Amino acid sequence: MTIKKFWLDQTNLIHWYRKPLIAFIKKKNNHTHWFPDGKLNIFYNCVTKNIELGLENKVAIYFVNKEKKIQNYTYKELDEKINIFSSIILTKLKKKVASKAKIIIHASASIESAISMLACAKLGVHFSVIFEDLAPEAIFKRVFLLKPDLIITRFNKINFSKNISSKIKLKKTEMIFFENQEYFKKKVNDKKISYNIVNSNKELFTLFTSGSTGVPKGIVHSSGGYLLATKYTCMKQFGMNKQSVVLTASDAGWLNGHTYALFGPLSLGATTVLLESPMLLIDEVFLKQILQLKITILYLPVTLIRMMKAIFNKKKFQTKYLKTLGSMGEHLAPSVAEWFSDTFTNKNNAIVNAYYQTENGAIISSPTYKDKIKKIPHGSAGKPPTKYLKINKLSKTNKKEIKLLTPWPGNMMRIINGNAEWVKYWDRQGNFKMFDLGTIKNGYLFVHGRSDDVINIRGHRIGSEEIESTVLKIKEVFECCAISIPNEMEGNVIYLFIVSKDKNLSNTILDNITSNFGAYALPKKIYYVNELPKTRSGKILRRILRIILINPKKLITDDLTIVFKKNVINDIREKILEYEKN
Repeated sequence: MTIKKFWLDQTNLIHWYRKPLIAFIKKKNNHTHWFPDGKLNIFYNCVTKNIELGLENKVAIYFVNKEKKIQNYTYKELDEKINIFSSIILTKLKKKVASKAKIIIHASASIESAISMLACAKLGVHFSVIFEDLAPEAIFKRVFLLKPDLIITRFNKINFSKNISSKIKLKKTEMIFFENQEYFKKKVNDKKISYNIVNSNKELFTLFTSGSTGVPKGIVHSSGGYLLATKYTCMKQFGMNKQSVVLTASDAGWLNGHTYALFGPLSLGATTVLLESPMLLIDEVFLKQILQLKITILYLPVTLIRMMKAIFNKKKFQTKYLKTLGSMGEHLAPSVAEWFSDTFTNKNNAIVNAYYQTENGAIISSPTYKDKIKKIPHGSAGKPPTKYLKINKLSKTNKKEIKLLTPWPGNMMRIINGNAEWVKYWDRQGNFKMFDLGTIKNGYLFVHGRSDDVINIRGHRIGSEEIESTVLKIKEVFECCAISIPNEMEGNVIYLFIVSKDKNLSNTILDNITSNFGAYALPKKIYYVNELPKTRSGKILRRILRIILINPKKLITDDLTIVFKKNVINDIREKILEYEKN
């Protein structure tokens, strides 16, 4: 079977108004158009279809707010509220054609963000979800790049005006405020707003990412290709179906908050749990309460799993419903994976250690819900979801950059920043670069961090994640980050940042590193810090740590809008300066 025949066969997974006869067409500059002759509507696939199948009274969404209050919405209720909100959007857009409009959704994971996203999908409006706590200058950067016709916010009018709009210019941009949730209180609109049937390559959404570069990039995803990759990986990797109750602990502003918290589960008629604050899960009583919602798939950020490991230690949270565990964001160290597996399910099951980036739309490699530890070791990123997604040939020992050799329907359509950013993702042969290093052992992928995080020291090449995984085996260590700094004599020198209640672990850490790698890998210094700087998705910002290490007194000019807690940066700076004095 050819790759095109395979993907055409998979189009049966979703509902089309015009089923495609063409899998994909390659355009200039490595642009690929997926199912170019197909027409569909994402909202129909996620809501209307389930109502037609008799699921109107089934809970579609549980929403848990910061106060731990749980609200539930059936597919019928969701449909009604989206119908009302679609009408409000159309009124605000005035004479602007919905399919040509762009909307920014300023909201965290919530029923409001879900309704906004699904209403946009219904109307065929290109949308972009941005974090609720972004600084005004960060919002301005995204507004400038996307040029939205409308901004939807959970802030009330006074707060938005005081904290945001007074500090940035929003020229002729319409606003919708979810103030007092007035739209919930309206009577059901008798007029049914029709959904817009769009071409498969109609732009569905843009997500801004600045992870390792510090510059916001607008990653644009299509409709048909994205939904197909989403539904395919939900089924293949997580075993998701209409009986599933899925908790994906991700903000709406991250891709997991789109793919595996909203569009994926709803497209399968499943129930999804939206957490406004994933940190609520470190409350043992609340965690047990959430699991009583009959959670079958628990998909958490690795940094949250590490925190839970430190807090819960030997506790068990097994339920008869929980079938699949998944991890997102940071590298999943084997010792952390073993604890997660043992604590929430059983020792025999692999973790769906999801490997993909915003640019890919959906998982490009991971263990599956069926895999057992005897077959696939903890810490591995498994295999691609299908043999028709090929990764370049990697070795067992020598780390090479991971590349995708075949088209993938979930991959981004374009970058709104322009072609200069787009071309960076492709090598001369037209392969898609992941900017990560990997090895293959027994057919399974192991990811060793970003290509710029490889440490070259005294002739040895070692990945930062390898050192971190070794240190994380020490049960008193909650989190660890290894940073390398250029050195004329040795190539690089290593610094370790450790989060632990015990500040006297240095000898144990050094012994572990020596026995696993040798003296060459020993760090020059070990810093004990209260917290590490992270993005909102839980990824450690190594570039920020590197800047501070090189010159702790220097003002950081990089974009810090994606930093979850900015005060952490100053705390670490002070800690380094304190160490230098001593």
